[in-house]
Amino acid sequence: MTTKKIEIKVNIDCEKCKHAIMEAVTELEGVNIVSLDQEKGILTVVGTMDPVCVAEQLKKVKQKPVVISVGPPKKPDPKPDPKKDPCFPYYYYTPRDIVSVNTYESGSGCTIV
Repeated sequence: MTTKKIEIKVNIDCEKCKHAIMEAVTELEGVNIVSLDQEKGILTVVGTMDPVCVAEQLKKVKQKPVVISVGPPKKPDPKPDPKKDPCFPYYYYTPRDIVSVNTYESGSGCTIV
């Protein structure tokens, strides 16, 4: 089965409701990540579970779930490569001398002039 991201609108009136929602959804098989936005009233579930099962589980805790979206989860943003820093060469200045530090394109050393 493929991993899906499900967003469901729920009613969160109190901490007891929040706890019941989180507990009900985490009991399902195939759930990897669960997050609940109390301000917007949106439950986000990521995993291989069936969206219908999630809705049925929420109905058991007296919720009226409204499925907003079902789709693939967002992929993490790639991290920048620190070796490809656009700030090279670095220039340092002191009152007595000027030092320029350059690296070779292969990154295998530096030259100090």
